[in-house]
Amino acid sequence: MDFEKLVKFNESNDIENIKNLIGNTKLKTSKTKKRSVIMVSGHQIKHLKKIPSLPADVIMLNLEDGVPKEKKEIARYNIAVFLSNTEKLNKEIVIRVNALNEGGMEDIKFLDDFEFDAFRIPKVNSIEDIDDVFMLTNKEIHASIETKEAFFNLKDLKHPKLTTFYIGIYDLLNELGINHSVISIDNPLIHKILSDFSLTSRYLNITPIGFVYQQYKDLEGFKKWCLLQKNLGMQGVGCITPAQCEIANKIFDEDIEFAKMIVERFERDGPFTIDGLYVDEPIYKNYKQIIE
Repeated sequence: MDFEKLVKFNESNDIENIKNLIGNTKLKTSKTKKRSVIMVSGHQIKHLKKIPSLPADVIMLNLEDGVPKEKKEIARYNIAVFLSNTEKLNKEIVIRVNALNEGGMEDIKFLDDFEFDAFRIPKVNSIEDIDDVFMLTNKEIHASIETKEAFFNLKDLKHPKLTTFYIGIYDLLNELGINHSVISIDNPLIHKILSDFSLTSRYLNITPIGFVYQQYKDLEGFKKWCLLQKNLGMQGVGCITPAQCEIANKIFDEDIEFAKMIVERFERDGPFTIDGLYVDEPIYKNYKQIIE
């Protein structure tokens, strides 16, 4: 992929020449545990270039917040160039489009023919929003839960193509008129929001992803939030930096070898005790889920 030309054409806002860089390569991605999700905005060529080396499980190619209005169109074409000139990534690729009534439908129509894993839809309010997207794509659909309508009616957001939820805690609090100062690791209100979100997501068989910790230089604080969100049922979290990704990957990882041992021994011998843990049917099923 010729990043130098892409940078040059971006600097001169030369969309016609950017279009000529769109290739024919069919990108192959890999399914992951979704422990870490990092945002890469489509107008930032230097960040697109780093994608293969990023330690995140999921790369979120961003067209929404963080992309200036005057850069939306060129970001869309940059993403098309990247996808069509990349052969293989050991990550999942998700595209966060704009709100459906603010260009998101056009984003989906334009990018749907390229190879990647899913579209992430922001500001979802109802299942009708998901149905509208479903009419345009066969790809997986992910949804940002950041409006009060979506959060308090989460059980209604069930669809065969809807596989992942992301909790947008900052936007949700804004909608509820609650100051962000309540985002404290010991605050029961935040525990309730996160636990309600993760439990309902699991009930729907949808993967819950925790929120982004904005204090990206505070890695100790990030560790604490990762541990809390894991204990409240999250599958992974949003990340800002590679350092955050590495921490999330470690915290949200599971000891597969230990799980395999538990499953194999239970299936061979039935209930048993190991290191003070009594392994019966529910414990066995939990470790089997980890392996699967």
